[in-house]
Amino acid sequence: MRQVDSTEAADLNMTDSQVKSISQVTQFGEISLDFRRMELCRAGRPVQITLREFKVLKFLVSRPKIVISRRRLISSAWPKRKRASYRTVDNCIAKLRQKIESNPDCPVFIRTVHGVGYKFVPQDDDYTAGSVLLTAGAEAK
Repeated sequence: MRQVDSTEAADLNMTDSQVKSISQVTQFGEISLDFRRMELCRAGRPVQITLREFKVLKFLVSRPKIVISRRRLISSAWPKRKRASYRTVDNCIAKLRQKIESNPDCPVFIRTVHGVGYKFVPQDDDYTAGSVLLTAGAEAK
């Protein structure tokens, strides 16, 4: 795994000061997500994750319990020149569930809100959030 560089930070719609403001690690269940190193670990073992999957997971994790539409996920994680469909989002979510859920067929962390999109639901007793400083312009993206 590797650290997010300035090019990737630009892809994530983040300024240098925002990258520095991200806490190192968010933990939920047996999952550990290191924003700076772009590392996902499950039960202490590294899990391969693509840049796109990282963007989607980071977007959801940074907004716990908030329903995010497929359209908003597309605008946050896919470049404008490469338009994605709702099915593309669904496939990305399915791949993420394979990586973070104990039982992907009965997800606990990434839940479907039928007809709308998805939401990240941490188990409150074991959730330690990495904080992200968002400016008003960054949240709108």
